[in-house]
Amino acid sequence: MKAIRIHQTGGLEALTYEELTDPTCGANEVLVEIKSISVNFSDVLIRRGEYPYMPQFPAILGSESAGSVIEIGSEVKHVKVGDRVIVFGHPSYCTLAAVPANKVIPFPDNVDYDAAAALPIIYLTAYHMLHTVRRVTPGETVLIYSAAGGVGTAAIQLGKIAGIKMIGLTSQNDKADLIKEMGIDHVINYKQEHVVTRVNEITEGRGADLILDCVAGEGFGNNFKMLNTLGQVIWFGIADGNPSTNLLKAIASDPSQSYGVSMFHLFSIMKNPALSADSFATLIQYLAERKIDPIIYKKVPLELTADAHQILENHENTGKVILNP
Repeated sequence: MKAIRIHQTGGLEALTYEELTDPTCGANEVLVEIKSISVNFSDVLIRRGEYPYMPQFPAILGSESAGSVIEIGSEVKHVKVGDRVIVFGHPSYCTLAAVPANKVIPFPDNVDYDAAAALPIIYLTAYHMLHTVRRVTPGETVLIYSAAGGVGTAAIQLGKIAGIKMIGLTSQNDKADLIKEMGIDHVINYKQEHVVTRVNEITEGRGADLILDCVAGEGFGNNFKMLNTLGQVIWFGIADGNPSTNLLKAIASDPSQSYGVSMFHLFSIMKNPALSADSFATLIQYLAERKIDPIIYKKVPLELTADAHQILENHENTGKVILNP
């Protein structure tokens, strides 16, 4: 099989395209021919040595892909040879993978491999922030950082289904145009407009009911200047580093607002198999019914994975970057 591995952390040169021995299928495993691989910023952070959960080296990167089952172990019951499956939570920058059976999820034939590979991380993250960490109700206003990114575009599509109002932050006009076409209610270019002022203008002084913040850093405290009473901030990314705000001080500055702050990582959902399976079933149904449709920015050959990482590092993409073996 072919695979992209890293033997040590570093720049794009750390990504090596290698020929490896084909994996064998154990009793509780499924052998999958990988057709499509989703690239995530966490892959970039692992390559650079900046991710909280680092693998042992040498390591095949990636954690979500889609492919076709070509062999099943003797104990596997829920899939069969020929099934199309999502592979989630298993190294994926490769052409062939022997995967624990509990990490493959069948999907219907009317869903293509690229859309299936793009589904898990961004849609599960958006779905559980909207419906588990916070239970949004129709008419609530949600502010979405990096609204043209993977999780942002997923949140917009799921937000339309939920009947919420959405304000998106972006820095580029082409990205603003994309999310307007997707039906977002308001877009703020944070390089040209004052975000706190605009959010409060749009909400007529009430502020947002929910803020989805994947940026954090020194600006995290601004969230409390544009949050409605009983509003909640969900912090789920570190694009600008960990928040430097004193959260207790920020909340205590006006306790009558009863703000809530949550940190979200998808690992928390994976620890609850029943909840994970239920949300996967919902999202795959949405995908099959065309209620959601992952935005694919670019498809890149597996051997050119460095190009895909460069796109993410340059923040060029709207939606997902896909590798195709």
